[in-house]
Amino acid sequence: MEPAEPLAFVGQLPGGWSEWLADEDVPVRTPYLISPRFEYDVELNAFFTSAVMVGSAWRTQAGYASDVKAFLNFLWRARGDKSWRDAIEDDHVAYLIWRRRDIRGPRVNDATWDREVAALNTFYKWQVRARNVRINPIPQRESRSVPVGSGRGGRASGAGETAATYSHGASRNKIEWFPPKAYRRWRDIGVRGYTADGLHDPAFKGRWAARNSVFCDLMVRAGMRLAGQAALTMLDVPLDRARGGYHRFWLPAAIAKGGSQRRIYAPSSVVRDLADYVEFDRAEVIAQAREDGRYRKWRQPLVVEDPARPVVRTAGGHRTQGGAPRLP
Repeated sequence: MEPAEPLAFVGQLPGGWSEWLADEDVPVRTPYLISPRFEYDVELNAFFTSAVMVGSAWRTQAGYASDVKAFLNFLWRARGDKSWRDAIEDDHVAYLIWRRRDIRGPRVNDATWDREVAALNTFYKWQVRARNVRINPIPQRESRSVPVGSGRGGRASGAGETAATYSHGASRNKIEWFPPKAYRRWRDIGVRGYTADGLHDPAFKGRWAARNSVFCDLMVRAGMRLAGQAALTMLDVPLDRARGGYHRFWLPAAIAKGGSQRRIYAPSSVVRDLADYVEFDRAEVIAQAREDGRYRKWRQPLVVEDPARPVVRTAGGHRTQGGAPRLP
């Protein structure tokens, strides 16, 4: 079979995807879906550049893409190569049975199923409004009215519709307290590789236990979100072992959820562990990467020439500086 001719615009694309995405007003890291036939559906993927999605955090967008993909895969594999445009209520009900009750299925819990229903309902409601499909395959029911003054921000009537296939077992307000002693036990066994007796577990196969342990400790003690903390660099966190008490540093708006830049306070015990990681484990990884020539393979490296003044220079010579304020 002869290869298909590429679309006319493909040959006219610039060499850099970043420039093309900017020209097309597509935010970087916007998710998209490709069909099993390697087709890009413009109308399907328009959802991910809609106001509904663009205004959401990247992890939310990625979660929606994953949940929509799971249903579309089910339509293709279990419903006779059915297109997302042709899905009906029976398909969603069959999906519910497979996801929740079929012994051969994943049998997901209430919270996971509710998240998936919410994603699919949002996706199909948007596609109906965009006139890309005629019907929403997610059955609807009238929302329960919420009495005025209940503290839930509802109205006594006219609440609209909601998906009828939500579970009734997921609890959004149930909070389980985790005492410090129990947390340390979980960390030592699950992350650091020790047994319940405090001895090294020879069966533990985890890597970089010190890094993972201090990452968990910083999250627990400072209360940052996973994505924001994972985006911190060595230049963002305090590393002064000599100081006691709490160390203050800045969480930039660029990596904080909703742009909520703020000061973060880390206890000296966590800072000491951070400094140990930088001095030993991190240095070992960097030395190995240099020896293997991994840094030379980066096409567009970001270079910080002076750690005392964290200005980033890109491969093209452009310079950008972080927006962290000077702390008193």
